[in-house]
Amino acid sequence: MNEHFDLIGSEWKKRAIKSEIALQGLLLLLEYCMWNPATSASSELFERLVNFLGFHTIQFWKIAVPVLFESDFTAATKYRDSLLFALALYDVNTGKSRLKEVYAAVPGVRESLLGENAKSFGEKFHHLKKRINRSMSGGAMDGYDSDTDHSIPSGLASAHFHQRVINVSNAPPVSLKKEKTGEWEIKQGSGGLVSCVDPVMSKHEDNVWLANLGMNVGGKNGKRPSNADQSHSLAPTTNTLGLPLIKQTIAEVLFHVLAEEDEVENVKDKNKARQDLSLLGVLNHYNRGRYKLNPVVVQEEDYNVYYGGISNGLLWPALHNLPEYISEEYKDPNLIRDHWCSYVRVNYQFAINAVRNSRPQDFIWIHDYHLVLVGLIMQSLDPNLEVGFFLHIPFQPPDSFFEKFPLVAIPLLRGLLRFTKVGFQTHRDRERFVLEVEKYFRAAKVSFDKQLDIYTISLEGVSCSLGVFPVSIKNEDFLQFVSKPETVKLSADIRRKMLGPSPSPDCRLFFSVERFDYTKGIREKLHGWRKYLETHPERRGKDVLYQIAVTNRRSVDMYRVYQDECMALVEGINNDYSTKEWTPIVFECDGLPRDQLVAAYCAMDIGVVTPRKDGMNLVAKEMIVVNPQAGLILSTGAGSEIQFYNAGLYGQEGERNYTRIDDLYDPIQYAQCFYDAATLNEEDRAKRSKRIHEFLLAHDIERWSTAFLDPRWTHHVIKKAKIETIDDFFSLMIRTRHIRRQIVERVLEGVPIRQHFCISLANARDSLVSSASSTNTLRVKASKSADIAIFDIQNEISELERDLSFIDYVESDDPDNIEQFVELKEF
Repeated sequence: MNEHFDLIGSEWKKRAIKSEIALQGLLLLLEYCMWNPATSASSELFERLVNFLGFHTIQFWKIAVPVLFESDFTAATKYRDSLLFALALYDVNTGKSRLKEVYAAVPGVRESLLGENAKSFGEKFHHLKKRINRSMSGGAMDGYDSDTDHSIPSGLASAHFHQRVINVSNAPPVSLKKEKTGEWEIKQGSGGLVSCVDPVMSKHEDNVWLANLGMNVGGKNGKRPSNADQSHSLAPTTNTLGLPLIKQTIAEVLFHVLAEEDEVENVKDKNKARQDLSLLGVLNHYNRGRYKLNPVVVQEEDYNVYYGGISNGLLWPALHNLPEYISEEYKDPNLIRDHWCSYVRVNYQFAINAVRNSRPQDFIWIHDYHLVLVGLIMQSLDPNLEVGFFLHIPFQPPDSFFEKFPLVAIPLLRGLLRFTKVGFQTHRDRERFVLEVEKYFRAAKVSFDKQLDIYTISLEGVSCSLGVFPVSIKNEDFLQFVSKPETVKLSADIRRKMLGPSPSPDCRLFFSVERFDYTKGIREKLHGWRKYLETHPERRGKDVLYQIAVTNRRSVDMYRVYQDECMALVEGINNDYSTKEWTPIVFECDGLPRDQLVAAYCAMDIGVVTPRKDGMNLVAKEMIVVNPQAGLILSTGAGSEIQFYNAGLYGQEGERNYTRIDDLYDPIQYAQCFYDAATLNEEDRAKRSKRIHEFLLAHDIERWSTAFLDPRWTHHVIKKAKIETIDDFFSLMIRTRHIRRQIVERVLEGVPIRQHFCISLANARDSLVSSASSTNTLRVKASKSADIAIFDIQNEISELERDLSFIDYVESDDPDNIEQFVELKEF
């Protein structure tokens, strides 16, 4: 194949008599690649074709795309989707922008993919509806919702479409359960991501949450479809307007993550049952009166590989610096290439859905390691969108990750740099990311703003801001249970159950709760507890470790082996040290509802949070928010420990408000930490924990989300600075000119002004005023000499004041009197 390709390609480039025949050969090769896009051979051949085109790319696509689409009318959309994804995969792997070349060569392809016509129609209809409702606010109007908000301004930059938050995550904010009757039950979820983001999303009903609900397309066997099935598995994903399409032939949608495989019995009319039991109908009911939850539908086989393979078999252990848990199957380069293709394809579908659901003024917020590539792909679809990313887990990959898996590791770095802004849990994670970027992208320009504590990295014409935002909890969700009589009673019952009816006055209840995951350090904790009982026999019969390890992923071998090892350790410790009245470890594998969890926090004397590596670990914060009298043991692997340390809560020579474990693998140090925490008198313990408690009350989830969403910390914003040189002055003027141009474009399109425009212009004005004399005279140094240049900047300051007034006007409720901003000159 390669020899034939070289012959055909070189003949086409000659522009000779046989060039037309050679072109037909290239088109046949392209069609072959599009017909079998899932195979490694097709992917490699396509990459070779794209590399071969070079400067002839746009010319080739102008000829090839129409021919390719028309070669089989029934598969035209399939070919379109296959071609665009193949180019997106190529761009992800190489860092190039070949997808944009297709958009430039064939107008309408991008619009068709994103459904721009249907989207534009919907926006205009929504806009018209709001305008009519406002104009008729004095009376009723048939055909429109009577409780629509009429207090909407109608300035030049319409606020009908305010800035929304488009939240994108792999996991949904709800839990779904299919009853035996076939009916779906939908409940609000309670995971860490939901706790963090739900308060932000609930502020406005127009916000949108995109997530995979398990409603995916494909067979149950998990095998890649054969060539004969490709036409079905790669069927059109959109209709002629570009709207998402779910084919009638696949009405039996699989809910492979959340659904039970219970069949509906005694159903006479199956068609009616399918309609009544549709999850989409349940979602429509759920979306009333709250933010919109929209499902992202992908191929089931791709999802299984993306989630269970690359995400949890490679990225999860690698980013936690636990390479021993990376799946052995990824030693096969062909397998990792196939799995990486599925990971990219799922990210590609998430990116398309995010662009389809967004407006120019929206902020798109992507979450966690499952969706690292979404920002890069979205940039090729719409470079004007503001897309942020937050990494909820650590970023501590081993050096071997980049050496053994460059196909995954390098695009991972590049993908993060294509977001507008990226948030990390800790400074440790951000510093490691910057270090890897400088190592593998020598052309990257890295700058650091010490005042704002923000890195800005520019690479390949794109800039990204990097911040640190330790995630927190919604304190009221836990504090509301503390003083309830039932919580007080349950807390006392827990202590009686764990410590016995007549415990020793100096007994201690140690409490720990986490997922049964190898990153949580449960095995190391058990070794430390055994050593504690061995070296401090006087504590036997007094202290109890109450461990809740919520079982998950038992189907994965490495998890099952790890969990069985831990259970065997518990059994051995209890067999060796238990008495008739006392058991050293109470180990449970079922999670607790929040009210019972709060009761357990109230019952404990000392909380134990000792992961090997963790992004933040909110359990530590929950414990002390609920029970400020309790002590706390933290490992340096917990992100919360890093936050507390940086906040001065654990000084090397000063106050130490918690017990810290530096080496989890040293049972002797672990035992000493248990002993120190157990023997600390209650008054000192409460005094220390009170400081942590006060810190957590001041740094809740509202502060976290507000800080991340604040537009002032990104590279788009002009920062206040001293104007000292001519270069500083002209650079400032160029940036303000660019912002003015964007303001005019948005006003003409009727799109609201971005928040950072006003902030930037105000900072530019303040920079000029603070740098000038009282007479608005600016003295600056020349670039390459000691000469002083003097400028009268009264006009520049006045223009900036005028710009700010104009922004206030276009966002106001006054559509008239525009002439106040127009200068009329006589000729």
